Amino acid sequence: MEPNILLIGKNTHTLEILKDELTKFDRKISFANSEELIESHINNNKIDLIIVGAGLPNEMKDVMVTLIEKIAPEIELHIMQKIAGMTPVSMIGYTNEKAIMWRMSSVRK
Repeated sequence: MEPNILLIGKNTHTLEILKDELTKFDRKISFANSEELIESHINNNKIDLIIVGAGLPNEMKDVMVTLIEKIAPEIELHIMQKIAGMTPVSMIGYTNEKAIMWRMSSVRK
């Protein structure tokens, strides 16, 4: 079973491209770039895994992570760290890795 993944980032156009690419791996993706959209997705969809991109300004990232931890502490949350040479494309490999790890941990439950 594939997890329902919520990608959080800064740019809607970039998130749409990442969603399209991750869908090619049969990933179930939704995305948000604001507190309102995050809350809406969490409240209206079954979200199993949240990936927060590294491109967000730290202050914005902190606000979004605090919101997620407050309203949905049970959802597995991964926060990408900024690393030299990283691009938005780095989120594809990171998300695929976390999705596979989620699937493996779900089998053990």
